[in-house]
Amino acid sequence: MPRKLWLSAGLLATGAVLLATARFAGATPPSAGILRVGMTGASVQIDPQLSYVTTGWWLEYATAAKLYNWSDRGTKLVPEVASRVVISNRGRTYTFVLRMGFRFSDGSPVTAKSFKYAFVRAANRDLASPAQGFVMNVRRVAAKRNRLVISLSKADPAFLSKLTMPFFQATSSKLPLTREVTGGYPSAGPYFFTANDVNRLTSIRRNPYWRGNRPRHLTGVDVQWNLDEETAFHQVEANQLDEAYVPTAEAQGVAQRYGVNKTRFWAMPQNCLGLLAFNRMNPLFGHSLALRKAVNWAVDRTSYAGLAGPYAGTPWTHLLPPLFPGSVTKMRLQPYSAHANLAKAKKLAGAYVANRRITVGYRSSGSINQAQGQLVHDALVQLGFKPENITMKGYSGGDLYTAMGVRGSDLDIGVSMGYCGEFPDSHALLKSLAGDNQKYSRKLEAARKRPKVLGRLDLEITRNLAPAAVMRTYNNRYFFSDRVAPRSLTYSRVYQDWSIPALALK
Repeated sequence: MPRKLWLSAGLLATGAVLLATARFAGATPPSAGILRVGMTGASVQIDPQLSYVTTGWWLEYATAAKLYNWSDRGTKLVPEVASRVVISNRGRTYTFVLRMGFRFSDGSPVTAKSFKYAFVRAANRDLASPAQGFVMNVRRVAAKRNRLVISLSKADPAFLSKLTMPFFQATSSKLPLTREVTGGYPSAGPYFFTANDVNRLTSIRRNPYWRGNRPRHLTGVDVQWNLDEETAFHQVEANQLDEAYVPTAEAQGVAQRYGVNKTRFWAMPQNCLGLLAFNRMNPLFGHSLALRKAVNWAVDRTSYAGLAGPYAGTPWTHLLPPLFPGSVTKMRLQPYSAHANLAKAKKLAGAYVANRRITVGYRSSGSINQAQGQLVHDALVQLGFKPENITMKGYSGGDLYTAMGVRGSDLDIGVSMGYCGEFPDSHALLKSLAGDNQKYSRKLEAARKRPKVLGRLDLEITRNLAPAAVMRTYNNRYFFSDRVAPRSLTYSRVYQDWSIPALALK
């Protein structure tokens, strides 16, 4: 699953989940210090309070300065513009003291008001920022010189992690309050957006006033949009582009020529999982935990993941994505099998499915989605459903998510669905997926800061509650030119992409 759409985890309790898609390819004349990236799809929003896709956030990790930020590898939450924070009032008041010396790319100073303005824009109804869902708990934001005070309606242990999202970066008051910014604008990170020709070219360059601790090797990045995938791939091979997506038909060959995760070809995991979503609002799966477990054993995850092509992902059977703290990556330790176990599946299903009707929603766009729908259909027949009792309903694009989330939907199960995590908070993700189960809510609360325990609870929840049939991971498949220095490649667990500030050319 290439970089492009960013969507959140949640709503699994009702069977509505989210997914991710698209990316890459192109060419520009060589320019010293400029990383040339090509993408096949349309351009993304670059407005800091509107961008909500992985590609946009990949760029904004380089352009944004935040109160707290993730390290380049995404393993540590560290103060950036904030020098310290004091949490008081039983976790409902956050007082940040800001470092002096941070400046926007136009030379203006970063103050507490710069962060307050990010919240003001995020909450503005006319701007319609997707960040609104993350500020509903914010009661008041006060700014005075280098001190920012944020008051919450109720304590939120994940609040610091939420503040690392680009929505809440230092934001220049030159950005209009109610209107989207589509061109270049001042930002306070190592780089800033200098140009954005929609659907053609997006450029970032060094912030001349940057004095922070993050590295900065490249002069800048040029991203070209709407390019032909196959052409872009060959341009990277010829060093006319520096990065592009690997077409499925080329993946095996490029792996044989360059190896995997060594020099020019890399397959790296995302914080996203593909799954079969159970609609537990309907009685078929809502009234039968045994059937949810049975489907988990009936499907062949190896075949399902393989339909996407070489190095596109791996079989997966539990709720935490591979980059999340505590996530169990060894298949032999996971709660279900990479291959179907029909004997176990049929024993769990028993006679329950003999004369039951089931409606399956699948994504009708693209041959991979259709093939995955057929694979699930065949698994249901093998489980014991009669073919004439299985109704297959195709949906274009993301319409399946809407259909699964509507109360009263006739869909019982959704194929080729999935979810991503905005930030690697295992506790928050598992809590949303465990629903209103009091037993596991208590266990999760007790293990909030214990990743290994959360990893064990993940397996337990997946095995005992079976809220979904997790099927696969997603990888980004990257192809680099010979100009890129492999040792500089630093992959972020949070943004599921390479750190632009850390990346260097030979």
